[in-house]
Amino acid sequence: MRISKPIIYIFLWLLAAFSCNLQYSDKGKTDLSVAASFDPSHDYFPRKAKFEFAKQVKVEYHNHYKVVRTASVLNSWSGGESETKKDVMVLVQRGTPIPDLVDELAGAEVIQIPVERVAVNVASVESFLQNLGLTKHIIAVGGLNSYQDTLREAALSGKIGQVGYSWHQPPKMEVLLERKPDVFLMQLSNLDYQQHLSKCREMGIPTATVFEWAEGHYLGRAEWIKYFSLFFNEEAKANAVFDEVKQSVDNLKQLVETSTARTTAIWGYYAGKDRWWFNVNNIEAQLLQDAGTVNLFATEKISTAEEGQEAISSESLLQKGKDADLWIIGDIHAVALPPENYMQSFSAWKENRLYHNMKRSKMEVDSYDWYGTAVVRPDRVLEDLVKLIHPDLLPDTSTEFLDTFDKNTVLPIPRAN
Repeated sequence: MRISKPIIYIFLWLLAAFSCNLQYSDKGKTDLSVAASFDPSHDYFPRKAKFEFAKQVKVEYHNHYKVVRTASVLNSWSGGESETKKDVMVLVQRGTPIPDLVDELAGAEVIQIPVERVAVNVASVESFLQNLGLTKHIIAVGGLNSYQDTLREAALSGKIGQVGYSWHQPPKMEVLLERKPDVFLMQLSNLDYQQHLSKCREMGIPTATVFEWAEGHYLGRAEWIKYFSLFFNEEAKANAVFDEVKQSVDNLKQLVETSTARTTAIWGYYAGKDRWWFNVNNIEAQLLQDAGTVNLFATEKISTAEEGQEAISSESLLQKGKDADLWIIGDIHAVALPPENYMQSFSAWKENRLYHNMKRSKMEVDSYDWYGTAVVRPDRVLEDLVKLIHPDLLPDTSTEFLDTFDKNTVLPIPRAN
């Protein structure tokens, strides 16, 4: 019987994947050997992290291992289903024994630390690792849209792999099997992709869940730098970075309190077909508030969007937002704005107090640092807002993320990566 070439190719691919999986398992067994110097009474983690603002992650320290718990509500992008995903990971110091995985630890993912080889599938994690000085450990990224030139060039040359961005597709198993990361930091945001988390682990790929996107406060999201440090035993560095962010935010808020100016603001973009999306109770809305503005669309309860955005009509926008002193309009401006006669009805438009938040962009490679550094360093975004709203408080300084919106130029259409 003659076997067709396509069947042979499929067989060879499966054999290669299976072989990679065996190598993964064998490597894991070797690394799990207990060192003769192991001391069960010794504290292997003298520097510890504690989460103050982040609500989607917790860590408990034991002498030679850490128990990490993450959780988030996942929604299906293909339907209306939702489910709360809870995950438990046990990070074990290399050369020490794995604890008994019983009771609450039954079925937990075991990951040996400190890790050396890391795969990521979202831009924000690249920036978290960059701020920890750990990008040299990245052996796979989502694709070719890294804001860091060295990472993008390494992916383009094939030096590091491309696993696919979390917001667009499930991870590519064949890349992970080939690159053999010590941990795959997998941002999981779509319920439809949950099966791929289980599949990664079933194939022997150590995988850790990332839910930083689900945090409700910008400091909670930034505090996930401590989570990523857990895999490298770099808690001291993470604590220092986050303390700097928090102190900077506190200083800016205190500075704003010295101002008597009352500025009204709105932050939203046009989605076409007479529909606008405005930030009412999300991270952007919190930043507006902490910068000392009155957000004309602020609400205490999220209305229609999971991320604290609300859809409104052009008529409603005109009624409520026409007198806003300042308007940030260019975050994901994907369609042409309404006619000039409509836009001229807004004070912010007429007085050229329109801004966008994509100043740190590399349009030629479809890369936007708003999804990277701005997540890790929200204090710099807040500082930008203070500069625009209270120029007397921070004079003679330029902005980093926010910039003047050119009404005659169509902004780039960024892609969340």
